[in-house]
Parts: sequence; structure tokens; C-alpha cells
Amino acid sequence: MKNIKSKKIILSLLTGAIMAGGVSVSAAWEFSGYDTTTPPAYGKIYNEKINGSYTSKTRVDAVAEEDVEWKSEGFEMDYPHAGYERLYLEGNAQSITRYNGQLPQWETRFKDFMWEVAGEHRIYQRQQTKIPNVGWRWDYANDAFGITDDLLFVPTTRNAVTTDSYKPYGVGAFDMDGNLVSDDVKALYNSRYIDLDRNLVSEGLIEGAYKYGPYTVTLDEYGNPTKEILDGTYFSDENLSMLDENGHYVVTDEELAVKVALIGSKYVTGPSFYGENPTKNVAQMYTDLIAEDKDPEAWFWDSDTVVHILADISWTAPQYEMEEPYNYYQYLVVNGLVFDGRNDLPRVYRFTDGKASPKVEWKYQWSEREYPYNVIEFKYVDGKQAFDLNGEPVYRVPTGEFGNIYFKTTNTEIQLWIKDARGGDVMVEAFSRVDGDFGGGLAGYAPASNYVIK
Repeated sequence: MKNIKSKKIILSLLTGAIMAGGVSVSAAWEFSGYDTTTPPAYGKIYNEKINGSYTSKTRVDAVAEEDVEWKSEGFEMDYPHAGYERLYLEGNAQSITRYNGQLPQWETRFKDFMWEVAGEHRIYQRQQTKIPNVGWRWDYANDAFGITDDLLFVPTTRNAVTTDSYKPYGVGAFDMDGNLVSDDVKALYNSRYIDLDRNLVSEGLIEGAYKYGPYTVTLDEYGNPTKEILDGTYFSDENLSMLDENGHYVVTDEELAVKVALIGSKYVTGPSFYGENPTKNVAQMYTDLIAEDKDPEAWFWDSDTVVHILADISWTAPQYEMEEPYNYYQYLVVNGLVFDGRNDLPRVYRFTDGKASPKVEWKYQWSEREYPYNVIEFKYVDGKQAFDLNGEPVYRVPTGEFGNIYFKTTNTEIQLWIKDARGGDVMVEAFSRVDGDFGGGLAGYAPASNYVIK
């Protein structure tokens, strides 16, 4: 199968014929929508059809200057609720707006908004604006207008009443979404521990409870793990698949529970001021600051943000391989996290010593996304799509079946589609028609839900 490559949107693609061919007497031009990629010049996009089928030929006609108009519609929902106007082409409203310099004078107030998750749990207030026909709404910083949050978000002298609990946050080197943790998060792991009876202890290590995590690394030795577990290591399929003389697994779930490093996050539960979740995942909040490129050290964190707890071990339902001889296997599950190779996780699995006898068939999928747009069929095993060892779909190309390209437009995009005789009609590329400079300071597309209509 050819690699799928993105096509750059260029004027010649929109205005010229893509493939040469004869024109019949039944040729017709079908209007697709407006080209708004090069403001203030706007165009009308047409696709050619012959005998009711797209030919891949397109053209663009200019929109007359007198048919271009901007109309005021109302104010943004976000603070400071700036006024905006919308672009109309030939009387048709577009999802393209720009600011008009107007600001409303609506009533404001401060209300309890949140409490700190650490320390004494101080309560903070945030400004609200009373928006006509909407009601009171929280106000936030707006970089576009130079408005900082310190003017809208202020501390009080009151503290919230809270309770603490601990739930799984990560397994060894991974968070509960299967991503490798950063050095900043790894530093959190040098904290407090829960013993094998799930009792919180203040210091010390639990022998064997965490030093044999996936990849056989310790909490302080992450290295550069690979997707596949190395042969001969503790978590290899050879070791986990071993059976004794009675057909039972040699490596038991109880043994795995003390050899997997399960990290618990502190959860703090307090009041809910406006229907928000009253329980906060403290370690996740720390991680989010890092993801947002903010300094978590600038915040105050309790010393027991994370602890080490005993893992719960289970296995997925048996499933078979997609290649012969279709052996059954199971993935390791640690507190709901399936080690099946997703994200940064390794594939930790064991074979059951059984094999399946599936039904194999080929199914139409789509047309290739490069000329001449061959029709493609994928392999399915018992109705499930088959992939090779590199994770690529197993496919074949039927002889003499091809698709054709044509354009569609939406409020925000110009789309390239491929249609074929098998019934396939697939979008393969989309180009923004709302990213240009439309004037009026800040410009571009914004969802209508962000506006208050007069």
C-alpha cells in the first residue's frame, strides 16, 4: 500500500484540471462552496460532473466586491465580552468573524470558586459577569486583550474542610494512561509507602514490593525501555507462560502483585462551589502543570502527594493472534491498566497453551489516497481486522478498480474526497478556509456558542 501523504492546498489544484480527458455534451458544473483562503479576495468553488459523476476537474470564480459584507452580531461569551461581526458572501453567512472594538458594560461580582488542595486549603474567589439572557458566568484571563487572572481570581481568609484518600496513579515508569512519566513526576515517587496490608507507613522500603516493575527497572533506573519485553527477563512471555505439571501458571498473580510498582495518588475531597467535582487528584494536578509548561515547584504540595501501594493483578479475556497458528494469549492488567502496547506501554502477555480456528476473509476498505486511487481490501479474521508484526493492516489490491477525487466545502474547510464504484465516499484531506487575515484586529473562526446574540 502506498504511504498516505498530505497534499498542500495550492491555487492550481482549485482552479485547473487535475486529469486530462474528453468532455461530453452532458458536462455540468456543481457549486461546492466558497474559497476564503486568501482574504480579502473570495471565490466560488465548482466541481465538474459528466453523466452525473465527478471527473476530478475543478474551477474557482471570483466573488464580486459588492457581494462581500461584514455584519455586527453581538458580543463574545468570554471576558471582556468583546463585540464581533460576521462575514457574509453573496448574502450567505460564513463561520468567519472579527472584532469590531465594542465592549459592553455589564454587572460584575466575586463568588467562592475553589480551594487549595494542599496546606490549610485556603478558599479563593473569582469574578462573575451577569450576561443578558444568560445569567452569571465566571470570568477568566484573556491574553488577547492583556487581561491577567490576578485581577479576576483572589484569595480569601477562609479555609475549606477536606478529607484524604489514595487511589492508583501509575504503574512503575508509567501513568495510568500508559505514558512514561517525566523526571519531575518520578521525583514524586520518593515519598511515603503503604505496606502489604495496605497500611500507610511514613518511611522505609518494602522488600520486593516495587523493585521488579515492567522492563525490570527500579523506580530510580528508567533507562530507555523498548516496546517488547526482552527475552529471559521476568516479564517476558516465556517466563509468564510457563505451566507446572498440573497446568497452572508458575508465576502467580500473588507473586506479580508484589513485583509490580503501583503508585497511589492522594485524593482530597472538599466542598463543591458550583457543581464541580469536589474530589481532586493531587498528583494529576502536579502533572498537568508540567504538561502546561508551568513550574510545579511554584505551588505548595503536601509531602504525601503519592504513596506506594499493593497492586491488584488480573488478565484480559483470552484472544488469539492474527497470524497462523492463531495461538490464544492474555495481556497483563494492573489496577485496570492493560499492558497491551498502547502509548508507551510494553506488551506484557502470556500464552494459554490453546489455539483458535478462525474464519479468514477479505473486505473492501477504501481507495488509495494517491493517483490512480486503487481500491483496497483488508484481511479480517473472524470479523476482526488483521495487522502485521509492524502494526500495519494486512491488505490486497483488486485488479482494475479505482476511485476519483472531488471537492466539498463546509463552514470552515475545503475538503478533498475520493469516490469509487464500491460505494466508498471518503474524505482524505481538509484545508482551512478560515485562517486568513480578515481584518479587524484578531480574526478567524470561533464557535457560535461563544457568542451572545443581540
